Amino acid sequence: MGPARGTSVVRAGALSMLALVAVGGTRLVHGSLTSHDTDRGTYGLVGIMLAASLVASLLLPGGLSSGLAKFVAFHRGAGDPAAAWAVHRFLSRQALVASVVLGAGTAFLVQRLYDLGPWDTAALGLLTVTYSLYTTDKSAMYGHGLVAQYARIELGTSLLAVVATVAVVVTGQTGYLLPLCLGYGLFVLLSRRRLRLHRRADGAPAGGRFPRREVVMYVVLGSVGTLASAGFLQGTQMLAGQFAEPAEVAYLVAAVALIAPLYFLPRALALALFPAMASAHGAGDAGAVRRQVDGATRALAVTMIPVFLLGLLLAPVVLVLFGGGPYAEGAPVLRLMLCASFFGILQVPSVNALASGPPGHARIPVASAVLGCLVGLALVWLTARPMGATGVALGYLVGTAVTATIPVVVVTRFHRLAWAPALLRCVALLAVGAFVASLEFMQSWSWGAGVLGAGVLCVAAALLYNDSRRMLTLVRARSGQRPVS
Repeated sequence: MGPARGTSVVRAGALSMLALVAVGGTRLVHGSLTSHDTDRGTYGLVGIMLAASLVASLLLPGGLSSGLAKFVAFHRGAGDPAAAWAVHRFLSRQALVASVVLGAGTAFLVQRLYDLGPWDTAALGLLTVTYSLYTTDKSAMYGHGLVAQYARIELGTSLLAVVATVAVVVTGQTGYLLPLCLGYGLFVLLSRRRLRLHRRADGAPAGGRFPRREVVMYVVLGSVGTLASAGFLQGTQMLAGQFAEPAEVAYLVAAVALIAPLYFLPRALALALFPAMASAHGAGDAGAVRRQVDGATRALAVTMIPVFLLGLLLAPVVLVLFGGGPYAEGAPVLRLMLCASFFGILQVPSVNALASGPPGHARIPVASAVLGCLVGLALVWLTARPMGATGVALGYLVGTAVTATIPVVVVTRFHRLAWAPALLRCVALLAVGAFVASLEFMQSWSWGAGVLGAGVLCVAAALLYNDSRRMLTLVRARSGQRPVS
């Protein structure tokens, strides 16, 4: 990979990170304000409605958005903008139809299951439509290389959603989904306007041809994969609603909201890496893919493990700040979800490396996601009734570990990467941190608990010192700076 392409990926990643901070911050602020404004039962129901809209958006729009990001970037990388716009038109039309159908279906199903009122039902349907279109339009902008324009639109619409959420709470209204509908809806309008301008700047190319069968198969596989992975995460809240008490459902909803910011960096990397990897595949540059997946995986492992250790140790405090004193009892649930998130984050570069490649490689993360989801659901069925929300979180942890391990191992062997010792050190540190955090005297503040927690962090810093230096060397090499001596 040349310096220009490396710089563009870093710049795209930085802009994506900024935009995703806004996205995650919006969801976090929305969840915290809602949890403080309502009782745990109502907050749990709001979380279930949000989860239902997200799961619905993964049924087909998830695969369509992945297809847009891959094939638009692929054909642009191959020097065929007419084919890129042809793919864009084809998939965008499918996205519009799928979003409307899924919005109506989700609203009807959730209304029957949870006896929603007419306004909540309408808001849920609208949220499903707008969020589904938001995911596909965002991927289209990345595929066409409009990262800076996407970031500006994301920041503005996220701020609007936060202001609208504050207004709903301050005025005593209960339309908690409407601020998100407003933000996503405005994003769709602005992004589509920007894409139209970009097409005119390209000379409005027409008549492009693309492998329709390959695109359709990829979209189907992508939908299955995202539903089994990301859908499993959102589905945990709906599963908790069937197996756990309302208060425990609130703990799981809070945990899902709190782990969302941890995905800022990997999602930013994925949004930048996936089109870059697809473009590299289109240009026949397999070496660029190897360097990207190697550097990104090492960076995620080394930079995120201290954050996860801190989250494990401070889980009760974080929950109290998020939802109030009663939420501290959900610390075991949050810790299990944190451990699961580490595996979910670690696999991101490997999944992108496989999914952006030929069809045979793209099937691997799909198969691993389905297997992990089935394993996790089986464990939930066994543990949820006796353990409640903790059993649901445990099933999600095991399922996610299975999902993540397969693509990481495949990419390790395929590209002959020597990162196994570093990744195993990170997993061992995570296990030690979870064990220490679960000790009885760590559940409340004391000098002994503080010293032990600080000791865990110091040990982690010592064990990861050499890995951090290697990561910095890779980053400096890609940016053209002198390596770390």
